[in-house]
Amino acid sequence: MNIIETAQNLVRIPSVNPGYDPTSSGEFDVAKWLLSWAEEHGFEVETQEVFLGRVNVIIRFRNGSDHPHLLLNGHMDTVAVDGMTIPPFGGEVRDGRLYGRGSTDMKGALACMLHALVALRSDPSRWRGTVTVACVVDEELGFAGIRHFLKVENAFDFAVVGEPTRFEVVRGCKGCLRFFIRGHGKSAHSSTPEKGVSAISAMAQAVTAMDRYFSESLAAIRHDSLGVSTGSVGTIRGGSGVNIVPEFCETSVDIRLVPGQSWEETYGKIKEIISGQSVGVRWEFDTSPLADPPFCLDEEHPMLLAVCAAAGRPSSEVVSYSCDASKIATAGIPCVIFGPGDIAQAHTADESIATEDLHKGVAHYVRIAEALLPAEKGD
Repeated sequence: MNIIETAQNLVRIPSVNPGYDPTSSGEFDVAKWLLSWAEEHGFEVETQEVFLGRVNVIIRFRNGSDHPHLLLNGHMDTVAVDGMTIPPFGGEVRDGRLYGRGSTDMKGALACMLHALVALRSDPSRWRGTVTVACVVDEELGFAGIRHFLKVENAFDFAVVGEPTRFEVVRGCKGCLRFFIRGHGKSAHSSTPEKGVSAISAMAQAVTAMDRYFSESLAAIRHDSLGVSTGSVGTIRGGSGVNIVPEFCETSVDIRLVPGQSWEETYGKIKEIISGQSVGVRWEFDTSPLADPPFCLDEEHPMLLAVCAAAGRPSSEVVSYSCDASKIATAGIPCVIFGPGDIAQAHTADESIATEDLHKGVAHYVRIAEALLPAEKGD
C-alpha cells in the first residue's frame, strides 16, 4: 500500500467528532483500521481508552535504544461535514489532489507518519532511538486524547505535531479559553413585556460589554512573537417564540491566549463584567471552561534549529490557532508543529491536499527523525 492509498483509506473512514454530530461513532473505525495496519506491519501497538468506544492508538518502533525518543503526534477526529460540496468520505484523487474531510486536517499527516515509520525501520543504520506515532482522539473539540496520553506517557525527548503548516516549521501557537454564558430572565406574554425580563436583551448588552473588553483590554495583552490576545462570541441562542419574552439566552465565547496570560484572570474579569449587566437576570457561567495553554519554543532551541535544518527552512514561525502541541510543550517536551497541507484548506467545503505533499511529508518526517535521533559513532 503506497502513501496515497493509505491517506485515501483514512479519509474514507468517517471519524467526525461526536461533539459535532452526536450520531457519529467518532474515531472508532479509524482506530480499528490503524490497529490492523500496525499489526500487519509488525509494529508495537497499544490502545488507550479515552471515552467509551474512543481510543488513542499508539504505534512504536524501537531501534537499539529507548532514547532519544521522538513523538510524532496526530489526531484521528474531524469536524462536521455539513455544507460540503464534495463527497466528504469519497477519498477521490484528481488533478493532483486528494479530496475529503480530514485530508488536510489531518489524516494526510497521519498517513505520512505511518510511512515514515516504515521507512525508518527499513534503514535502521541511519538513526538510533525510538519513534512513537500517537494517533489521538478529540483534538477538534476538547483535547481529551492528548491530555490522557500525556498522563500515561511523557518520557519523550522531542515531539512533532503534524498539523498542516505547508512544511513551515512552527515553534509556537496561541492557546484558547472556551466557555458558555447563560442568562436566565423571566418569561411573559409579549403584549405585556414589562412583566418579564428578557434574557436576550440582557445578553445583547453583555455581548456589547465583552466586545469592548476584547478591543480594549485583551488587545493590550501582547507577546513578542504571537501578538495580542483576542476574543470572539461564536454562537448565541435563546427564546422560544416571537410572542414570548425570552427567559433564557446562551452564548459561547472563544478567547485566544498568549504566553504569560492567566486564563483564570481573564475568565474572572469577563465574569465580573457580565455579572454587572442587567438587573433581574441570573447569570450562569461554566464551572470547568476549556482552558488550553499557549506555547512558544525559543528561537535558538537546539531541537528547533535541527528541525529547521532537516526541513530546509531558514527560520520558524508562529500561528494563531491552537492544537495538541501546547499540551505536549506544557508537559516539558520540546515540540514543533510541522506537516503537509495548508491550514487554509482545513474544515472547508471542498477540503483537499496535494498528493505531492504526501510524498514530501514522508521524506520530511524521515529526515527530521534522523536529525533528532542520530546513529551513534561506529554503528
